[in-house]
Amino acid sequence: MLFGLTICAVLLDSGFVETNPVSKSLNANSNSNVESKWCIPTLCYTLPKIISTGKNETVMIRFQSVGSYCRIYGCLVGGTTVHSVLLDKDSLSLFSSVVWANCERVLVVMKATNTATKIQPKKEVLKYWKQIKDELVLPLLTDLCEIAGLETPPCFMGLPDELKFKILESVSAFYLARVSCVSSRLRCLASSDELWKRKYDEHFGEVVSVHNGGRTYKEIFVNAWDWEEYQTQYSSKAWVLHPL
Repeated sequence: MLFGLTICAVLLDSGFVETNPVSKSLNANSNSNVESKWCIPTLCYTLPKIISTGKNETVMIRFQSVGSYCRIYGCLVGGTTVHSVLLDKDSLSLFSSVVWANCERVLVVMKATNTATKIQPKKEVLKYWKQIKDELVLPLLTDLCEIAGLETPPCFMGLPDELKFKILESVSAFYLARVSCVSSRLRCLASSDELWKRKYDEHFGEVVSVHNGGRTYKEIFVNAWDWEEYQTQYSSKAWVLHPL
């Protein structure tokens, strides 16, 4: 039930409404009847604008249990492009059960390895929310708008990889590192060795070989950055101790 509630919440927040898979009509109780529908393997959603125009374009959501994980698939009805997101059952169950009562608190929980760790439920649930929205809901929303002739949502992830790469070329190394924390897809793109080679050349004015030790240009950049910061701090302290 938790996965059904979670997916439903993100879809509704993004503008979707649940539809009847047979009649394609809006379900009047789509907000409150998730638990009774959890046993149904396929859920269908569309947009209010599509219903108002009398069109039938919808997306369908399916759930697949994979050990301690659950993979949620989504695609256009009759479409060939499938999007999916993989969620940890145990972690989501834990965070969902405590988030409302302990949203702002820091909790100590035991891992499977019998080690204690501190968590912030609000941050963990937002992490799942963002993962579902980026990897499943936004791609489905874009596909649905395109096939229905509606304006697609402004979304950086919807751009071709070549264009995203061009945009990342224009940002500084500091913001490139921050971009890599947004999602796994952006982390892969923002970790391009060619991209960090250019950033190293722009900042330090020289290109070094990465074959020494098998290091990537990102690792070389970080090491050079840390050394530069250390030298700056050391020079500043030396000036204070021994002014001219």
